[in-house]
Amino acid sequence: MNIKEFLNLIAKYKWLIIAIPAITLFVTFLFVKNLPKQYKSQAKLSTGLLDPSRQVAPDVPSYSGPDLLIKINQQFTNIMDIMTMPKNMSILSYRLILHDLKDPKKAFQVQSDDINALTAEQRQAAIYGFEDRIAKKKVLTPFDNYDDVKYYNLVKSMGYDAASLSKKTAISHEDNSDFITVEFTSENTLMSVFVVNTLSKDFINNYSFDLISNKNQSILVLDSLLQKKDSVMNNKNQQLKEYKIKNEVLNLDKQSAIVYQQIIDYENKKSQAIIDLQSLQSALNNVNNKLNNPALDKYLGADVSADNQAVIVLRNRVQAANEEYIDGGFKPSAKKKVDSLQQLLTAQLVRSNDQYVADPTVAKQTLVQNRISIGIDLEKTRGSIQDIDRELAKLNAKFSGMVPFDAGVQKFERDADVATKEYLDLLNRYNQTNLDKNIGLRLQLEQEGVPTTAEPSKKLLFMALSAIASFAICFCLLFVIHVLDHSINNKKQLVAATKEKVIGELNYIKPENRDIDDIWKNGERSKEMLTYKNLLREVRFEIDEALSVGKHKVLGLTRLHPENFSVFSAVSLAYSFARLDKQILLIGNAEMAQEIQKWNIPTHQSLKTVLSTLTLQKNNLITFLNKDLDGDSLLENKDSSGVTQIFNSLKDEFDLIIVYLDAVNSVSDVKEWILFTEKYVATFMAGNSLSDGDKEAIKFLKNDSKFIGWLINGVKRK
Repeated sequence: MNIKEFLNLIAKYKWLIIAIPAITLFVTFLFVKNLPKQYKSQAKLSTGLLDPSRQVAPDVPSYSGPDLLIKINQQFTNIMDIMTMPKNMSILSYRLILHDLKDPKKAFQVQSDDINALTAEQRQAAIYGFEDRIAKKKVLTPFDNYDDVKYYNLVKSMGYDAASLSKKTAISHEDNSDFITVEFTSENTLMSVFVVNTLSKDFINNYSFDLISNKNQSILVLDSLLQKKDSVMNNKNQQLKEYKIKNEVLNLDKQSAIVYQQIIDYENKKSQAIIDLQSLQSALNNVNNKLNNPALDKYLGADVSADNQAVIVLRNRVQAANEEYIDGGFKPSAKKKVDSLQQLLTAQLVRSNDQYVADPTVAKQTLVQNRISIGIDLEKTRGSIQDIDRELAKLNAKFSGMVPFDAGVQKFERDADVATKEYLDLLNRYNQTNLDKNIGLRLQLEQEGVPTTAEPSKKLLFMALSAIASFAICFCLLFVIHVLDHSINNKKQLVAATKEKVIGELNYIKPENRDIDDIWKNGERSKEMLTYKNLLREVRFEIDEALSVGKHKVLGLTRLHPENFSVFSAVSLAYSFARLDKQILLIGNAEMAQEIQKWNIPTHQSLKTVLSTLTLQKNNLITFLNKDLDGDSLLENKDSSGVTQIFNSLKDEFDLIIVYLDAVNSVSDVKEWILFTEKYVATFMAGNSLSDGDKEAIKFLKNDSKFIGWLINGVKRK
């Protein structure tokens, strides 16, 4: 977006931007000059939700932190929503209409035609009907128009309907405040006071009544459920008791724990007995191995028997020798034999005593005694294991017998626990509801509404807002127009759009002033004419420079779109070259002929005649040829070489030949004509935009070496 162009657009419509807000300001003043004064009254209700001094039992004990704040805000929102419900607003409407019906002299507003049309009997009937609706808390609807009393129409006519009152009522709650503020604004300060106080008091009474009614209903429902749950709980506990008595179970958990502990103890004893049995068996095997080992016989008295046998033999021989000695009469030889044998016995005894320090038979006897003792202990251990196994069998059988009872007890205990929990939960809710009913949320009217002075007038505010709004709308509309406007209006924009050279621009000339001869001769009397004349000179200079490079004389003038202004610019260009005392041949269409006739230049000659007869009547400075070929194209009238020859002969007669070509976007033979031009210029009408077809045409012109550049027409300059 070009900021400068946008600012230029604003400057262009500056008077409109100034006029519209001014008119809006004046119209707003007419509307608000008789605006009545407004009186606001305010009442404050205390809820106790954020007042610790009033919180005996909080309504939200199970909440904390952010959840508590959310819950409290929900309660405030609920209270404010309930205040504006149709039921409460209808009661307020009834109160207001009753006030005006009962005391017309002190009515808050001028009595409406519907009220004034009531007879005394109808007025009393209306009063009775509205009071009855208050007692029954009926909501007022558009269908409440009956033959005897049209309730809705009466309320609506006075502006006391819920929709009208809601527009003037504001109910709010400030953060971290325990108060709910009720505000009402009207043209009567007493009415404002009446509305806020009546709405607040009626709401407190109705809300408290509804709250207690709801609590009572909840208590009745909870009490009924509590009795059912109590019956279920007692029934489940009785079933558990009867099951235990029937199966002689006092405390199955403790009993099973004792039996299980006994089983563990006996298992430990059995394990220890098995260990002892294995130890005794190992010891018995060791003793038997020692007693049965031949290698150990010498340590257990095996060698002692041989020595003892030798001693016995020697003793027997000594005894026999003594008997022989006595029987032989004490012969010396016999005595000698006895002594010799006695010596051998003594030597044998000495040798035996020297060989055995201890008695080997004692060790063997000890082993035998140990074997007997170990065998006895082994049998005892085996017997104790058998006793333990028998006791374990009894305990396992007893424990297994407890399993079915345990499953049954658990089932009954679980049912009893669930029933008890449900009963206690319901009992807590019942007690909490009772507590809430007695000491729960209690609304209080902390501050009643009082009469106040009129609110500051908003006339200036309304006027300022209207002016600002109208100015903003104008500004936004201009901005949208600028953003959506893709038109090309000056030389700079055309250069940016085509990426080609723009040799000049011609400003816009009103249709009634489009006479180039008058512009050239009397241009000083008008700024736009003088500008056009000077810009035309610049264009003439650029074209003359481009033609002089190759000494060209045939100049074509084409355009993107057909427009009338291009005819005027072509004629103007021919006129400007003629002012240099050059002989100009202008080849154009019928529209150009009409423009040329203003200068009394003959327009009867045609190019078709020249192509056929090769004759041309030359005029002073500017000669005109009509390019109309009766529907044929240029090459259909004569071949290319013939046309080239004719143009060469014309170049000898004239200093400049200007050919007014058709639009490049039109269906025509413009490309045939371009073949015979030496240079050509394309004109563009300011205010137009480029289409996709235009971009293709621009691409064609850009690639043609004969193309000099663009000339933008109809530029609206400041």
